Amino acid sequence: MPDWQPDPDSADRGPRWPLRLLTAPGYFQAHTAYAGVASLRKKAGAPECVLHPDDAAARGLRAGQPVELFNERGAVTFMLRVSDETSPGVAFVPGQRPAGEAFAGTVNMLCSTEYSDMGDGATYQSTRLEARAPRP
Repeated sequence: MPDWQPDPDSADRGPRWPLRLLTAPGYFQAHTAYAGVASLRKKAGAPECVLHPDDAAARGLRAGQPVELFNERGAVTFMLRVSDETSPGVAFVPGQRPAGEAFAGTVNMLCSTEYSDMGDGATYQSTRLEARAPRP
């Protein structure tokens, strides 16, 4: 069995980008499957990001306001939900949405094009970023 290896850039990027992106299927869709069904997107509500209460408070963010997730690759805006269902240090984005439905961009804009060390898979969950209120 292979051994776990830390992300090669986490030591360098951690201080600058303290949050790790976590994406997962939304309740009304399985990844991008069914993302084209308007009635399911309506049930899901606005595209959102979930931050732990400590992370939201440290950044002066409140539930229900827009939140911008950003790193050196780009920025994307979601509605903020604050909940302890997300661990500290994690920006949880449930369910991918079509680009035209996002407030600004899609979460893929923040992700690296590098492949994982095992299986040459996507490295979405290795994405590091920061959160703030959107700039005017």
